[in-house]
Amino acid sequence: MEDFRALRYLAEKFYPEIPQFFYISVLVSVYKGNNAPGAGRHYSEAQLFTQKKDILIGNGGGRAGCIFGRRGGSRLLSRPLAGQGGSSQSGTDPGDAVLSFDGMDLSGIDVMENGGSIAPPEGGVNINSGVINVLLIGSDERENSADGSARADSIMMLSVDSRKNTWKLVSFERGVGVSIPNRGDDWLTHTYAYGGANLLMKTLQEYFKVDVSRYVKIDFSLFETAITDIGGVVVDMSQAEADYMNGIAGEQKWTAGTARLDGPTALVYARMRKLDSDWERVERQREVVQAAADQVATLSLPKLDLIANKLLPRIETNLTNGELWQLLFKMPVLLGKQARQMTVPEREETWSISSGLQSSLIGCDFAAEADRLDRFLRGESSGEGADHVSAAAPSA
Repeated sequence: MEDFRALRYLAEKFYPEIPQFFYISVLVSVYKGNNAPGAGRHYSEAQLFTQKKDILIGNGGGRAGCIFGRRGGSRLLSRPLAGQGGSSQSGTDPGDAVLSFDGMDLSGIDVMENGGSIAPPEGGVNINSGVINVLLIGSDERENSADGSARADSIMMLSVDSRKNTWKLVSFERGVGVSIPNRGDDWLTHTYAYGGANLLMKTLQEYFKVDVSRYVKIDFSLFETAITDIGGVVVDMSQAEADYMNGIAGEQKWTAGTARLDGPTALVYARMRKLDSDWERVERQREVVQAAADQVATLSLPKLDLIANKLLPRIETNLTNGELWQLLFKMPVLLGKQARQMTVPEREETWSISSGLQSSLIGCDFAAEADRLDRFLRGESSGEGADHVSAAAPSA
């Protein structure tokens, strides 16, 4: 504690804009690095301050999106340098900070170029001040598959309203029919396979008028590792879901009610579809994300530091250093809260579109769905009720 008091005193005196949350993170890493077997020493006040200054004020990695730099054997968040994106929230409480992302210019992508007949609605992207959106892409590529054919197995958007200090999760049904450049009409999930994250985000911008140009991609292997490392997730299984899980496991392991799942089991739970439909599937995926956030909120800073050092280098993202800093700065007031949730499109308002694919595409009123989504993100609607009607969706 004496080290912490010294660090906090010196930091507040010379760099008062740095939030207290990061004093603790630095202290944990300094302590870990200097109390490892064979270290046998503590920093003096001057050494501690110098270490802290190098970490939080100094350079933290050369490329955009790389927020962890090596200092004394520990990986620590570095403060964003000028021009690295996002507005600074220095000197504010996390609850008062209003987030702002610079975004990414996707205007060079034309979803209708040599594409299909399903055209997006007219109008521009809906912009909501203080609301930032990050696309969470669950890729179906495995750790040993790099043939570029991976699809977006899960298309979910994290939306943070930094004025109201709330967060939301929006699932986009992967079977929705859209135009893919040089491909024709196809499933939304295939935009990632044929054009990567940029085409997927541009498609969401065009068809649902949502302001999203930042993404985080996680593959199956990383998902399993992350869930296991945080200690698993607690979900509420129905009897049908438990029976399905038991069938996969080949033994009577699960019963209806709450259950703690490790990484591989959580992946099976999040991906099961043949039990019901894609609409229930995306609800389970959001349940797992919420459960993971709840579990992270219970972990100690040393544990979080170890997990971050292990997992962050494996995450693909186009978030800048500054934008990551903003999200982490806001995290203390978001963890522990329940996310409001929505699936797009609304199930009862969809229909099947005949196509040359093995199953039909999902059709919807894109203009109406864009308006529904915008009202949800602005807090003018509570989200969705239960979804109950089946529609065509990708078979895998």
